[in-house]
Amino acid sequence: MKFLTKITAGFLLSFGFICLMMSACALSQLADKDQTTIEQQEATDTFFAGIAFGLPLAAGGGYMLWGLRRRHQKLLRDRLDSTFYQMLKADNGRITVLQLAMETQLSGEQAKQYLDQKAKEFNATFEPSDKGNISYLFHL
Repeated sequence: MKFLTKITAGFLLSFGFICLMMSACALSQLADKDQTTIEQQEATDTFFAGIAFGLPLAAGGGYMLWGLRRRHQKLLRDRLDSTFYQMLKADNGRITVLQLAMETQLSGEQAKQYLDQKAKEFNATFEPSDKGNISYLFHL
């Protein structure tokens, strides 16, 4: 389903941009003063038809791609939350930045930002270890 949505969005964007490019070409023909009235009318019709078809097609394709991106980000966020909760449960609410980064394949900075956000959300405390690591303590 996701593959079909990507293909459809690609076609919509492509055809939308083609129509908009036709409209832009017709706009340049409208500026030409050496044309007959019929040629001017054809250029005007092409311009408005390109806009009328191009904008909705491009907007629809963009909206579909935006929806796919939102769904993908939600999936990643849900998977990260699930891993985070499993790790908390396994270690009685104690977690370090390194543990989270190793388990989720996040960078150290991303893991730290995530843990800082969750620490604020759940009122976690911090405990420094003898080795200089900081453990986040979430009260279960």
